[in-house]
Amino acid sequence: MKPGIIGRRLFAFVVVFFMTAGSAGAGEPLRNTAYFYEKAIAVRPTIHDVGERLRIARGIGPDRMAEFSGIHESASFLGDTDSAQDDFRDEAYDQLRAEIRMAYAELASVRGQTDEVRRSVVLLRHMVELSNTLYAGGKIDQAQALQAQIAWASLSENLLVLEGREKTHSIRLNVLTGDAPEDAIPALEPLREYAPAFDSRELAESYKSRRFIVVFQQTIRPDSPVATGDELHGADSLDVESGAFVSAARVSLETLSYRARRYRTELVPRAEQAYASRLEAYKNGRLDLSVLIESLREVSDLRRECQTLLGEIHVRKARLESATGVVLD
Repeated sequence: MKPGIIGRRLFAFVVVFFMTAGSAGAGEPLRNTAYFYEKAIAVRPTIHDVGERLRIARGIGPDRMAEFSGIHESASFLGDTDSAQDDFRDEAYDQLRAEIRMAYAELASVRGQTDEVRRSVVLLRHMVELSNTLYAGGKIDQAQALQAQIAWASLSENLLVLEGREKTHSIRLNVLTGDAPEDAIPALEPLREYAPAFDSRELAESYKSRRFIVVFQQTIRPDSPVATGDELHGADSLDVESGAFVSAARVSLETLSYRARRYRTELVPRAEQAYASRLEAYKNGRLDLSVLIESLREVSDLRRECQTLLGEIHVRKARLESATGVVLD
């Protein structure tokens, strides 16, 4: 089986598929989290305004912060009922920065996944056209022709889901920066692997200090019982809590970073190499189209999984920043 001209045309498309991987947004400036944070505080929003942005943004998508107890469970800050009070502005801005970094990570991750799937959908569409031509010429059976159509339809459905998620995360980021929800988000810097190099003791101390403030604030609320000191007794356990929290965060980040690096340096390159070899075998009539399609899906899935891991790394990193008040770069 030698598709001839059609096969060479398919080969041209596969070259584009590999050469354009990761090139989304080329030609326009790439924005990082600092850009969006500076944009968010450019008008010096009040504590109340920051709290409202956080409340609205967290209602749009999954509340990632709510998975941890502590100061980041609420978008409320001391003084947020009086826009003239700025004593706790820094804390509010820290929360805003952390939430922006999480929203950025989620958006950048889903954009990376969308780009990978979109390229595969385009290539699969041409494979469908090729399979229809080969089927009409009696060179493949109906089952092989249908397999190409099913693979294309399935991946197209995945693309629709990802595009929906991208819109949702874009709205979330716009709310946090104070922009109109429907505004277009510019091209983002791609996510990179992150190897934890922070001082665990420093982060644990910062976490403990912030958690102690929360415990203390809870004892002086008007609707709470008169403080006798017993309410603060639990603060003695903050040493254990802070150390465990930071240690668990480090292990999680190290594991995710190792996995992402393995995808980038081993799994994805091997899948791409296998795909290129199978494409050559297909061109020479030594391989069925169905095998080539499965190989393409494998490359697409691995690339997408790598983007998912990178997103999870930076979301968890932002969670740690939120809990400790320390910016990790």
